[in-house]
Amino acid sequence: MPAISTARGTLALLALLLGPLAAAHEFVATITLVEGTNALISGAHRYLPAAGVRLRHCDIIQTGPKALVQVETDDGGMIELGPESRFLADLPYRRGEEPVIGPHVLLAGWVKFTVPKRAEGPPHRINTPFFDLVINAGIAVLQVATDGAQFFVEAGEAFALEPSGTWSSRVAVFAGRMYSRKAGEAKGELTERPASAFVKAMPLAFRDTMPPRLGNLKVRTVEPKPGPDYNHQDVADWLTGQLDIRPCLGLRN
Repeated sequence: MPAISTARGTLALLALLLGPLAAAHEFVATITLVEGTNALISGAHRYLPAAGVRLRHCDIIQTGPKALVQVETDDGGMIELGPESRFLADLPYRRGEEPVIGPHVLLAGWVKFTVPKRAEGPPHRINTPFFDLVINAGIAVLQVATDGAQFFVEAGEAFALEPSGTWSSRVAVFAGRMYSRKAGEAKGELTERPASAFVKAMPLAFRDTMPPRLGNLKVRTVEPKPGPDYNHQDVADWLTGQLDIRPCLGLRN
């Protein structure tokens, strides 16, 4: 998506992203665990995430230092957001696209992505500024930074979709292996084991297997409490990079 050069253009797109369109979207996932200080931006307002809050298309979660947020989908999929992460829930489906759960978007930070084995159903997908991650069944830990992104497959199999012109190259990543792609590089790198720096930086909570909590929630629909007013910088970087979030803006190809 081309960079937006003027403040006026940015504000216009912010109105589209956070206005009535976002508020009208259907529910796509449920927050099931919250630790630390976090923010939920939805429908032009900022809220405090809590277990039982249901996310709509294009809702944004921003986690603080030492924070953890767990999000679950009805098919058993789990997304754990680590500290200092910026996550956008479920871009709306566009005609002609391959059916997936998501795609969600990770702009920055850490995610542990768990997809259980299912008899049927589309794969789960998370997009990043550097590649897209697709999993049919398995567990992967993903990190996105300003200079690149990388993920390690803990179990099962995942695929990295590398942008290449109008098409994407599909790279299979099996359990125990790591895939990384730096900014400006045409292709990513596949290694037999995770880099030591990646393992050292990984959130401690990701070292354990978190149990699903969706089925045990006593209240499945919780209204989030209002939080401090957001400023435009909280969401402006979603609009000024190369990530394609046009479905959230109500735009068409």
